[in-house]
Amino acid sequence: KNYSCELVDKGVGSIMSLMDQFERETAYNVRGPASDPYDQIDQMLETIRTPSATAHLDTNMFSLERVNYRPKGLVEMRVCSNLVVMALDNGHLIRLNLDAPQDLEDIEFARKGELIHSIHVDPTGTHIIISMESRECWYLHSSWPKPRILARWRGIVVDSLAWDMQNSDKSSTSEILVGGQDGRIFEAVIEKDGREKQFKPVYNLGDGSVRGLHYERFPSEPNKFFVMATTSSRIYQFIGGPTFEAVFTSRETHPTTELPGELPHSELRFFSKNLGMPRHFAWLSGPGIFHGNLVFGSQNPGDQVATDTHLLPYPGEATQPSAKEKGGYTQQAPSLPVSLGLTEFHFLLVYEDRFLSISLLNNQVVYEEMLGRGGPGSRLVGMTQDLIANTTWVYGEDVIFQVLPNQEDRFVWRLYLDKGLFEEALQHCKTPQQRDTVWTAQADSYFAKHVYGLAAEYYGKTNKSFEEVALKFIEINEREALKTFLMAKLRSLGPQDVTQKTAICTWVTEIYLNKLNQLKNANLGDQHEMLREEFETFLSDNLEHMDKHTTINLIQSHGRGEEFIVFCTLLGDSERVIDYYIQDKQFERAITVLSNQTTTSDLYYKFSPILMAHKPQYIVHAWMNANVPLNPRKLIPALMRYKPSPAEPHQGIRYLEYCVAGQGNEDPAIHNYLLSLYAELPNNDNQLLNFLSSKDPHFDLKYALRLCTKHNKKRACVLIYSAMGLYEEAVDLALKVDLELAKINADKPNDDELRKKLWLRIARQVVEEEKDIKKAMAFLRHCDLLKIEDILPFFPDFVLIDDFKEEICSSLEEYNRHIEELKVGMDDATKSANLIRMDIKALRNKYGFVGGSQKCDLCNYSVLSRLFYLFPCQHVFHADCLRREVVEHLSKEQFAKVRELEARLVRAEADYREKPTSFPVSGDSGSALDVSLSPIDQCKAELDDLIAAECIHCGDIMIDSIALPFYDPKDEAGMKSWALGPGI
Repeated sequence: KNYSCELVDKGVGSIMSLMDQFERETAYNVRGPASDPYDQIDQMLETIRTPSATAHLDTNMFSLERVNYRPKGLVEMRVCSNLVVMALDNGHLIRLNLDAPQDLEDIEFARKGELIHSIHVDPTGTHIIISMESRECWYLHSSWPKPRILARWRGIVVDSLAWDMQNSDKSSTSEILVGGQDGRIFEAVIEKDGREKQFKPVYNLGDGSVRGLHYERFPSEPNKFFVMATTSSRIYQFIGGPTFEAVFTSRETHPTTELPGELPHSELRFFSKNLGMPRHFAWLSGPGIFHGNLVFGSQNPGDQVATDTHLLPYPGEATQPSAKEKGGYTQQAPSLPVSLGLTEFHFLLVYEDRFLSISLLNNQVVYEEMLGRGGPGSRLVGMTQDLIANTTWVYGEDVIFQVLPNQEDRFVWRLYLDKGLFEEALQHCKTPQQRDTVWTAQADSYFAKHVYGLAAEYYGKTNKSFEEVALKFIEINEREALKTFLMAKLRSLGPQDVTQKTAICTWVTEIYLNKLNQLKNANLGDQHEMLREEFETFLSDNLEHMDKHTTINLIQSHGRGEEFIVFCTLLGDSERVIDYYIQDKQFERAITVLSNQTTTSDLYYKFSPILMAHKPQYIVHAWMNANVPLNPRKLIPALMRYKPSPAEPHQGIRYLEYCVAGQGNEDPAIHNYLLSLYAELPNNDNQLLNFLSSKDPHFDLKYALRLCTKHNKKRACVLIYSAMGLYEEAVDLALKVDLELAKINADKPNDDELRKKLWLRIARQVVEEEKDIKKAMAFLRHCDLLKIEDILPFFPDFVLIDDFKEEICSSLEEYNRHIEELKVGMDDATKSANLIRMDIKALRNKYGFVGGSQKCDLCNYSVLSRLFYLFPCQHVFHADCLRREVVEHLSKEQFAKVRELEARLVRAEADYREKPTSFPVSGDSGSALDVSLSPIDQCKAELDDLIAAECIHCGDIMIDSIALPFYDPKDEAGMKSWALGPGI
């Protein structure tokens, strides 16, 4: 039957894409022996699944997937980096890239009848060496369509070849070791163009064919080599360098292991992850699989790299149960495998008719598949492994299988656990339950060995009952182990386990505190200090999980002051730390903590009073350099508790001066308190006086006066009186202190009368109290307000005039000069008055010309029709028109004045009509200087001053009207008259 093929992933089942060329054969898995696997194919067709799905659902550790390609006469097959190379018994070479399976190459190169002995492909799939039974060797590069013969290799039959596993250069094979059928080992290098750069013998085992050959460079010494070679019965180890000749010519004895029996098709396999350094090796020998680990260190020639070596006998062959036997398989004598494969955890053995895998860890067969083959033309012949693609292939004379691992490491953790290799078991755990099982077993093992610390550490990682584990350590009084368990349990808890974390942290804290006290009582200082640092680290790391009040009470109950400070510091609870230091009389430390906190200023106000009483200088320094803004007013209570020492500067004054001068504080309370401190200073008034003399005082003058009076600071009182404007009191008090101070204050008033009065007081004091006439007379030069006659009344009745004769004469002469100056001024004033009268009279007679046809510039009617005004600018207005226009620009007071004058004018004209003889007529005396006016003329003159002071078209009224609108905004008609018509 023909079936369509389904493509599978590259490197796993890509070769199955050759379905268009070959008949599809389905994959099958048979556990145990089978009568004929081909008979089961038809039964499986209805339930066939893809290899990937089978690998997922199958419970077997491995499965074999038959490739839908049936080669004819397959001799040898190699798969490297997804490149498949197959040698056929007809001398042809098949080359196929699994990444491009449609490009199958059938390479025919040998002479007819020549057979291929072996093929060797480097891990990258770039270089291929073909050894023929005719003792000829060919080289094929991945980019060549045909191989080229290697002339220098003629006469050699290659049974094994060791590639440079670290070579990434596709243009050269780098150094390779060639194992011949005659027991010789050669070193060779082939270039991309087929040029044989090097080919020379380096060693002869002398023990038959070199069946296995492999070399590695030491990781720490690239020029040092490790070579392993095998024959059918011996395995050799070589170490040396820097050349292969040096490796094999070393005088040291090379480690050799010989096993009984011979296996003609012996193979040597290595396992490494991702082409790294190999970790395991396996040798297919006559009695079994000789295997071990590889450890690359500082070995020298003669040393061994292989360690922990063992010989694993081949398992017996399973057969069908007989009719009399019910269940199970019988075991026959073991047959010999034809090929060997090695994975990380299993040996893979290929027999002519079956495939099986054996665990490296417990040497048990974990999977076996009977293929029902073994006859001529159908037997299995070998196995190949792709180290880069990590795939394994089993091939026979006419069939190819791909070995599909199905969670090969699924039980590895359990096997390691059974061996007590807990760390290796953990590395291969896949589920939390598996890890928990391993940790529990590891913890129980350590507990049984009395290694309680490690037991506690691993118990903390498990899900074992918390109470059970805790009681186990409590019963044996292992507090340290209990602490370790609690710490491990704490680390394993999740973010949601808030309550559990808090409870565990509290318990651990109790254990730490008890241990600290024990060490302290035992005087174990070093251990105590180490544990204290460890406890502080614990507090820091688990601060968020700890209950603040419970932990503080616990630490205090054990009397652990340092730990209390550490915990409160971690919490940022500076208040408790400061309070503790104060109670312990460590005031400087308290101030340091107070200075370092940056959260609140309330702590300064709370603790400053007591700190000021004990360490004033330090606390004031802290105030001045605080990291938070302080209100000096709230620090006054602390300053009031300060008792200054005569031997040191006053710290209160120091701080308040910093506030006032350094920070520009204007709080009256601060200034008043600073003033009070100045006033209390004995025998030093300079600071007080300088403060009172400030230009912009912010203190209360009355309070300052009371304070200075109380402390008898008279000079300060004088300054305060002066600042209050009480100059008389200032001078009176200054006369009791210092005459010069009195003089200074007497000159301060701006009122000349007051200044004169103050100077007279000073003079009287000098004359009456000091009896010093000369000093009193000197005042006349200091104050220009005093005259000799002002101070003469203070002199005694009987005093010699000689003491002030000059001053009297000077005063009289000054009076005479002043009288003369007054006379001259009076004469000038009289002349000016006469000139003014003449000008006024001339103005009254000034005239202008008005034409008969001239019109009023406001109403545009004839100006001669009624009373009018003519201005020098030749503008002429009717009197009533001018009045009506001007009053709109007058102020309320001026308008009221106009109304009053008009009323007076009406009354005056009425009186004149009744009694004309009672009114004087202007200029009736006939004198040129007679400018007296009648009441009517006076009213008219005053009206003219208001109404006709200036021309309305040429004066200020016209200039001011520039800023006024052309119409009143309230006049709607006026607004409409200015509106633009449509279309404009």
